[in-house]
Amino acid sequence: MSALKNITGQRFGRLVVIGRVRSEKNRKTYWKCLCDCGNISTVRGSHLSSGNIQSCGCFRKMKLSQERKDKISKAAKKRWSDPSFKASMSGDGCSLETREKHSESMKHRWEDNTYRREMSKMAKASWRNDEYRESQIKRLSGFRHSVESRRKIGDRHRGKVISEESRLLISLAKKGKRCSPGTEFTSKMLKKRYQDPEYVKKMAKAWNIKPNKPETLILNLLNNLYPGEWKYTGDFSFTINGKCPDFVNCNGQKKCIEFNGTYWHQNDIPGEREKIFAEFGYDTLIIWDTEMNDMDSVIKKIKVFSEAA
Repeated sequence: MSALKNITGQRFGRLVVIGRVRSEKNRKTYWKCLCDCGNISTVRGSHLSSGNIQSCGCFRKMKLSQERKDKISKAAKKRWSDPSFKASMSGDGCSLETREKHSESMKHRWEDNTYRREMSKMAKASWRNDEYRESQIKRLSGFRHSVESRRKIGDRHRGKVISEESRLLISLAKKGKRCSPGTEFTSKMLKKRYQDPEYVKKMAKAWNIKPNKPETLILNLLNNLYPGEWKYTGDFSFTINGKCPDFVNCNGQKKCIEFNGTYWHQNDIPGEREKIFAEFGYDTLIIWDTEMNDMDSVIKKIKVFSEAA
């Protein structure tokens, strides 16, 4: 018997072989393949070599006539209009035992690093497709969760604590990461939204922002030194051109104080935020977290800034 030829890494049409799959049903050889559309499929080796299968099925769908697509869409809509079909597909029609088994199965899958990498590749490949990305943005535009769904999501996350190991992994994954040019539209969209005061108020209420420990310490200092003259505005209660300073003088002086943590602001462009506030006549004092080790110096700095004409 001839040795099995390893075709991992080879391309067959739109499919790239990523590994072999052992079959328990017969003695045929099957290969796991990654399609250009991002889907992963299992294909018999003879079908790859003969050229009978060259995609996961997406190529055939792309070649469908518009009439055929409309027919398929109409049939799908008809199925989903049936409450019993919708319940069975959503899992509502399944028993609690079945749902628990499915949940446990998915947990085990996501614990497998190989499976996670494959799913990540699929997602990245899908989002590189401009048509798919635009269709998803259009589909999700204006989407709103129901009140019940929001309550369930809130209950699911309330009190959840991320482990130190997970925090470290998230930090390493995001460190030095910058948005690609393809996500520029998101930045423009958010900047436009934050020009709307009503949107800012809504987001501030949802986030329930409160002063952190260093900000609380600075606020106490300001209240002791200048009672009633400074207000905490880091909760978006006051914005300047879409930006919210941490503290604003409310005694007639156009002055604001910003507290910067090194981790979050180490890549900021020096003077950029001060320039934005200066356009509206505000002077800005920046206090860094590294300065908080010498409180006498911080107090002196605040006094000089607050009492300057």
